[in-house]
Amino acid sequence: METVIDNESDTCSLEYLMSTIVNYRHLFNVIVLVFSTLLYSGCSEEGEISSHREASGARIDLRLGHDLPVDSHLHRGAVKFAELVFQKSNGVINVEIFPQETLANDHEMIEMLRKGELDLAIPPTAKLSTLVPSLQIIDFPYLFESHEQAHKILDGPAGTTLLNQLDIHGLKGISFWESGFKQLTTSTPLENADDLKNRKFRIMRSSLLRDQYIMWGAKPLVVDFNKTREALEKGIVDGQENPLSTIWGMKFHTAQSNLILSDHGYLSQVLIVSSSVYQRLPENLQRVLIESGREAGVYQRKESRSENNVLKTKLADAGISVVTLSDKERQILKSRAQTLLEKFRHQFGTRIVEQFIQEIEDDKQGTPGELILGLDADMAGNSALSGLAIRRGIELALDEINGQGGVLGKKLVLRARDNSMVSARGMQNLEHFSREPNLVAVFCGISSPVALSQLDFVHQNKILFLNPWAAATGIVENGKKPNYVFRVSVRDKDAATFLIPKALKESKNVALLLANNGWGRSNYKGMTTELERKGIKATAVEWFDWGEMKRAAIVERIEKSGSRVVVFVGNTVEGAEFVKQFSKLSAPPVIISHWGITGGEFPRLAGESLEKVDLRVLQTYSFINNKNSRARELVSKYKKKYYVENEADIVAPTGTAHAYDLTLMLAKAIKKANSSDMSKIRQAMESLGRFDGLVRTYDPAFSKTDHDALKVDDFFLAKYSSGNLVPLDSVEK
Repeated sequence: METVIDNESDTCSLEYLMSTIVNYRHLFNVIVLVFSTLLYSGCSEEGEISSHREASGARIDLRLGHDLPVDSHLHRGAVKFAELVFQKSNGVINVEIFPQETLANDHEMIEMLRKGELDLAIPPTAKLSTLVPSLQIIDFPYLFESHEQAHKILDGPAGTTLLNQLDIHGLKGISFWESGFKQLTTSTPLENADDLKNRKFRIMRSSLLRDQYIMWGAKPLVVDFNKTREALEKGIVDGQENPLSTIWGMKFHTAQSNLILSDHGYLSQVLIVSSSVYQRLPENLQRVLIESGREAGVYQRKESRSENNVLKTKLADAGISVVTLSDKERQILKSRAQTLLEKFRHQFGTRIVEQFIQEIEDDKQGTPGELILGLDADMAGNSALSGLAIRRGIELALDEINGQGGVLGKKLVLRARDNSMVSARGMQNLEHFSREPNLVAVFCGISSPVALSQLDFVHQNKILFLNPWAAATGIVENGKKPNYVFRVSVRDKDAATFLIPKALKESKNVALLLANNGWGRSNYKGMTTELERKGIKATAVEWFDWGEMKRAAIVERIEKSGSRVVVFVGNTVEGAEFVKQFSKLSAPPVIISHWGITGGEFPRLAGESLEKVDLRVLQTYSFINNKNSRARELVSKYKKKYYVENEADIVAPTGTAHAYDLTLMLAKAIKKANSSDMSKIRQAMESLGRFDGLVRTYDPAFSKTDHDALKVDDFFLAKYSSGNLVPLDSVEK
């Protein structure tokens, strides 16, 4: 359990008096700000700003607080920011700087910003994580390999996504600044990773940092930043982590005898402005703050890096022992904390995690000792759980494969890229993977339209294309010779053969409700053929687009048609909205759904409507109540690797099971081909023979004429029970 030493709210009469004066002064500034805003509301050019200022004599005074001393890189960056703002606003805005928590500590300054009692601040990202948990990802151990990589990612789409999340909390993120890579100081020598055991380390208030030290065997204690040196001097803690500039500026080295250069984490700050202040400024002055903040951030980072580079010698000269942690020991620390990414995935948000992973991997160079598997799927959109399920199935299989020495003496490595179910993005991802020199296969995701759009490129470039989810019949039955696509998943032609008889058991009055895309049309063809074969015509056929807004009219037409059962083909968001609409009817029809709805957070989106509608969903595999020994073993590994409590918490289980089997089949084919050439692996996939998989025993999985491994007898229906998808026979009646 972490210990907290945090007397941040202590006050005395003098401090109270000063804060009162500051608040009245700030009230005056706000009045000036409002007055100035009214004057400048029609101005858009810098010349107009200047002329209005000269005419009115008004000036906007803004206060900026931070936590480091005046001789720090952070303060120099703040001074640069103030100079740029004054210059770019032609003297309209004056920024006054309050260093070293003069006004308040970081947490208090953040709250002052939210209330509009302070204008600007530059807190560490970890101290904003109580508001925006996803910001903690920046503190993830050994996330970045270099300053350049950190800057590239934080200044790119991933960083922008993080900054935008501050908006709903009364804050406007301007730019990321930095203190640099964190090092360790201790009171006693630390030569290897095991020496961290039972040591007490001061940390900022952050659940990620807490768990990082626990996984390293140490004991984390939360201590207020300005009380850290005192805690070190009194032996309350054995050590702390900070960049060299902070260690020097706060004189932590005077209370510690050992400095361990570990580069184990990256400490970033965010220049933020109070939303209420920002929104009262005219657009031209808003731009001044943004442009100045970004420009000053570049300057500040250079100052930070320069300062940190010279401090190794200064600290050694000051008498502290300086030791560089070996690459071997760094790798041990990295591996011990690696599972934190999955533990915190849902706090960070799967979209953020996948953005960071993708952008970091894009910045890396592959090694000759690796074979690459690509995954092009929805990793960040409305069906992101489908991509996550596929990722996890591949990863679980790779753990087994690489644990046994890999294939061809090489390690198999997964690279995932998000397409958010957009075909153009899927094509970009496929082109990216095609440039990988060691590529052996690309897995697709949930979206049939994306997969269908990629078929020509796949076959022109002879890319082995493995499908663990997308169901459109034409993905595999594509007319290409030789065919590079192999599927362990539902095929729409078979789905129709399964779903229509299930619907007819309820009523002959069957309506089809279909997504207006390649997947929906594939199902329409199969389902109308199956109905005609039984001499029945659908009582209603309704089509909808993504983001459909006329759901009520569609449901009303289905009700008026007399349909008592609806076969639904769509994904999570539209599925949830239609279920809500059907639940409003006095006698809702039975809904039998294709499995697209399971790729996202369907139970949460559908809410209480699920209790009012009889919804049944196509599935091929479930871990719930599965007594198979291999299933139980995989559930155990899944729980440990991804921090889930039971099998019901396994998201989109069919995606995981299919991807797991496909990955093991691929490894067997590579060994059989004795080559990483995808043309030869393709031939080996057609002649794998018997394969004992998780979903079933495939005998064989594929042949030269059939690249679909699953058949109708592998399908079953499931229902949502307490938010979990349970096989129909297992649902309590």
